[in-house]
Amino acid sequence: MEVISRRPIVKVLIAVDDSSYSEAVVDSAVKRDWPDQTQVLIVTVLEPIPFDCEENAEMRSLVEEGTEKRRQTAKSLVENVSEKLKKQLASKNLNIEFIIKEGSPKKEIVESAIEFGADRILIGAQGHGTCAHNMLGEVSRVVAATAPCSVEIIRETAKAL
Repeated sequence: MEVISRRPIVKVLIAVDDSSYSEAVVDSAVKRDWPDQTQVLIVTVLEPIPFDCEENAEMRSLVEEGTEKRRQTAKSLVENVSEKLKKQLASKNLNIEFIIKEGSPKKEIVESAIEFGADRILIGAQGHGTCAHNMLGEVSRVVAATAPCSVEIIRETAKAL
């Protein structure tokens, strides 16, 4: 009988936003026994503010200021996630990077997975802006359906079915 050896997961994309579901994703990632040298890409996506302010300089300035604040918040988020993973998984010698993208989260997460060559995506069941009554968020559903790799959808423990 031939034994088939499995290649360990070495490239993991962790999609985060500022929702409690993302906290569950990070907590789940920290509890795993990742192989040494696992490459981790933390991705967060800023959706553009849907507002046309071309003819109003004051409004354009406010939108630009708000966008810059959102970028700083996103940077802080991915840096904190990166530090948490590095600290709690220090013995695993993980290679952790992060990226902040702008656009549609469902599109940018999948494109990031393709560019990174991800073996797996970890994503929250719902994210920021998803209606609470949905069983599965639109972003996680589309990512699971279109990603070129395995997608693990993480629920908050208290909300798991």
